[in-house]
Amino acid sequence: VVAAIVIGGAIFLWTQRSRMGSGPERPEGVAVVPEGSRTVTLYFADKQNQTLLTETRLVAIGKELVEQVEQVMGALLEGPEEDGISTIAPGTRLLNAFYDTESATVYLDFSAEIVAGHPGGSSAEYYTIAAVIRTVSENFPEVQAVQILVEGLQVGTLGGHIDAYRPFIVRDWR
Repeated sequence: VVAAIVIGGAIFLWTQRSRMGSGPERPEGVAVVPEGSRTVTLYFADKQNQTLLTETRLVAIGKELVEQVEQVMGALLEGPEEDGISTIAPGTRLLNAFYDTESATVYLDFSAEIVAGHPGGSSAEYYTIAAVIRTVSENFPEVQAVQILVEGLQVGTLGGHIDAYRPFIVRDWR
């Protein structure tokens, strides 16, 4: 009797699955949005490197703030999909991110390429820092300061002109 019930249940489930098919088909031209994604704003320089442009992008992100910051910074490091140029040296990677809730400071630990590959000049350095800070502050309003680290260490400057040793206060960079 038990074997007949198990076999009957299996046949029932198999026929139901066959009748239902693989599920509803997605209409052509409709994109699949990954679960846990959101639209974010990224900052890039214009082609003349005279101002910052915004670009909105759909980014798959995690639940925790640090995870989200890492995903948004990853999108920034990929560079623009539309107009503009990246303000961050090619090959730069985000090694780690931390968030101190007490000071509302995000610590972004970049690979050495952010300094070694920096083109130099005060405006290029300004746009590198501004793109990072504005991207963070636009997408994470709870963040009040951003500390840029290189290979886990504080650095005096990224390109020789702007003091990067202390955290950058977000309101000063808007």
